[in-house]
Amino acid sequence: MSENLADYIGCSCEIITMDNDLLQVGKIQSVLEDEKGTALEIASSDGEEMMTAAYGLPVKINIFSNKLGFLGLGGKIYIAHGAFWRINEISTVGQNERRDYFRVKVNTHAEVIGPVAANETDTFKCAVLSVSLSGLLFAVDDESCNFSIGTELEVRGLRVQTDGSFFDIRCEVCRTDEHHALGKLYGCRYIETDTKDTDRLCQDIFAKQRYDIQKQRRII
Repeated sequence: MSENLADYIGCSCEIITMDNDLLQVGKIQSVLEDEKGTALEIASSDGEEMMTAAYGLPVKINIFSNKLGFLGLGGKIYIAHGAFWRINEISTVGQNERRDYFRVKVNTHAEVIGPVAANETDTFKCAVLSVSLSGLLFAVDDESCNFSIGTELEVRGLRVQTDGSFFDIRCEVCRTDEHHALGKLYGCRYIETDTKDTDRLCQDIFAKQRYDIQKQRRII
């Protein structure tokens, strides 16, 4: 495993609990072998001091590479130092759904237009609730909005943070739900995204994750 993981050195990653709560973001610094198998050392991606975490805590590590794509791993925290983390007993965790990678809760607004393939389209204001590298969740508080699963939409003015970059992204509705206060919920996956947009989106998501971690530190 270590030989394949070496290809991910320098790549961005997030470390989350088994319940998908964000602990830390960083970059793969080195791949090691010890008596318990493969280990990863992860350094801060922005030079900020890393948070502490409990020894032996089981975690999931989601890694993103422009060249190799996504990789989901599991392990246990061995060292959680301000300069780096070491995670031992690295193992693959199977084929995670891509929507589980690099998801952040947001509170921004955009416009959604659709159905894209129809002769006549409707435009609605939406509240964006979460964004990942492969999809988003938004709410539309309008009774006339009735997008169905499989409908292709265009989301214009999507932002991860209120002062972040704007994105115009095409997506497909994968699931729908209702919320008593927010209205109709739509979970969508991106379609036809290019590498440049993915890179920019990745940068903004990691910036939001770093902000959330810093905010958590101030609360603690």
